[in-house]
Amino acid sequence: MFGKSAGAGRLVLVCIALVTACAHNVPQDSSTGADGKPKGAKPINIENGEGKAKGIVTYPGGDRVDWKVFELPPNIRGQIDVKLTWQPPRPGLQLAFDVFDEYNAPIVQSKRTSRKRSSSRIRTATIDNAKGKYFVRVYAVGRGDAGAYKLTVDFKENNGPIAIDLSKVDIPEPPKLAAVPEIEIGCDEFTFDVKVPACKNVCPTSNAPPGWPACKGKCPDPPDVNNSACWATMPCPNPPDRRVKSCPITKWPKCIDINNPDPQNPNCDNAVAPPVTGRVIKTEIQQSDTIITVAAGSDQGVSKSWKGHVLRGDSDSPMDGGEVTVIRVGKRETIGKVHLTTDQISANPRVKLTAPPK
Repeated sequence: MFGKSAGAGRLVLVCIALVTACAHNVPQDSSTGADGKPKGAKPINIENGEGKAKGIVTYPGGDRVDWKVFELPPNIRGQIDVKLTWQPPRPGLQLAFDVFDEYNAPIVQSKRTSRKRSSSRIRTATIDNAKGKYFVRVYAVGRGDAGAYKLTVDFKENNGPIAIDLSKVDIPEPPKLAAVPEIEIGCDEFTFDVKVPACKNVCPTSNAPPGWPACKGKCPDPPDVNNSACWATMPCPNPPDRRVKSCPITKWPKCIDINNPDPQNPNCDNAVAPPVTGRVIKTEIQQSDTIITVAAGSDQGVSKSWKGHVLRGDSDSPMDGGEVTVIRVGKRETIGKVHLTTDQISANPRVKLTAPPK
């Protein structure tokens, strides 16, 4: 019911507005009172041919329906004019009413007085040759409708003959108003909301939930370096990642350990250890080969897979037939065999050891 002051009326409308703004999926009767059914209808007293009632109905608030009841004096008949006016929390919201007799048989439905739905806030209905008891159902029309209403009942007695005398029959309770279907909310990549069902098959422009199915094969914003769809378009991250196309080789450091290359460092892909030159410190004849010991070993990076070549004098030119096959590598020396004489080795005691190509 309304308060007696205009301030109270405004407070009621503010409350309705808050409910309609926040509760979109509330069942129509979740918060209704006893007057939500005919048995709990609130009486309207008819005095001097007029009766009045006030109230609030709100579909979003779960109180869609109010029932009212009025009764004419015994043996009195006449014309009843019912009028509903309301004040919505925002323009365009609609209320309506319908009238039933005491046996719950529908008598009349209200009609708008204005053709424009958005501006109409008055509905009326007339009952001719009225008598006895009547029930009025006031309700919010659509899912988002609500309003504070005033219902007036005007009665004019007549003494003419009764056109129809309804027999007392057992008529069931009037059917419940059908729920208005919920408005389906659309979705696109700019209005994405994970709670909206229509967004299930939409990939948002940014901040997609992790593993969102609709974003499979698409690079999210911000990009994810572990998403292969991002490797061709995303900027180079820090630290760099060799899977990302925009990362130049200069983003990585030099290959630190060539013998144990870092697979994530592209500078190690084709890195080759620099050659090592050492002097022959020992020679030994073994059948047709000369076994030489060179003063350079694993401490200098030499391994058994390396090859060697005897250099000519003090130059860097290899001697003909001076190829050295590495037999064994120690920490500070390398043992190999060569098809040169000990005299040739003595005259050319330097060996250049080279890592195999990648």
